Amino acid sequence: MEDRYLRQIALPEVGAEGQRRLARASVLVVGCGALGTNAAEVLARAGVGRLVLIDSDRLELHNLQRQALVVEGDVGRPKATATAEALARVNSEIQLEAHVARLDGGNAERLLDGMDLVVDGLDNLPSRYALNDACVKRGLPWVFAAVAGTCGMTMPILPGRGPCLRCLLPHPPPQEEVLTAATSGILPALPRAVASIEATLAMRLLLDADCLPVRLVTVDLWQASCCVEQVVRSERCPCCGEGRFEFLN
Repeated sequence: MEDRYLRQIALPEVGAEGQRRLARASVLVVGCGALGTNAAEVLARAGVGRLVLIDSDRLELHNLQRQALVVEGDVGRPKATATAEALARVNSEIQLEAHVARLDGGNAERLLDGMDLVVDGLDNLPSRYALNDACVKRGLPWVFAAVAGTCGMTMPILPGRGPCLRCLLPHPPPQEEVLTAATSGILPALPRAVASIEATLAMRLLLDADCLPVRLVTVDLWQASCCVEQVVRSERCPCCGEGRFEFLN
């Protein structure tokens, strides 16, 4: 193990004990699109011991513009399966599981069983709200991320310690106001950049959650700008403040 992770173990932020923690960790990657594949690749190369991948979609040709790990021959295949097979070629020492399914309010809690952390690779807000409800209810940390156009954002969510997604976005905005890759396009390098920050936040949570500040990182890759903001937990938050898990069935 030490030969593969030699340069990572050399980091004082990780070290040999940190590497062993990563090897013992189980992480759920929800969504195997642009964000999810890039984040999963970083975590696999970093030696996270178990990665569980979930996605209900099949790969389309236009996905290749921004999605990591997959190739033209994978078009038409389930994203979760193709991603897991590619990751197995990256790191044969870790455990990989693929589920061709969609996370929703009915299955979100069950999918969290046995997980230490969840990484957001989703492309829609309803699933994120269901994931947020399930994680807050379980007390399980997760890392939120979203990308569209040339901009993206990411934030760690630590139930009981800081704000949740509904402190940031209390209610789902109207669908026509939500920016997506389909409506606003997407810069191919953007998911890689945001997923790199997201995966690093995930590693920090796995290594030492107590030292991680909860801040929203926003990136505009085209303008080469980055903004870091403090998000305050709301006592009136329907989810983490009042304990109403409205997006779980």
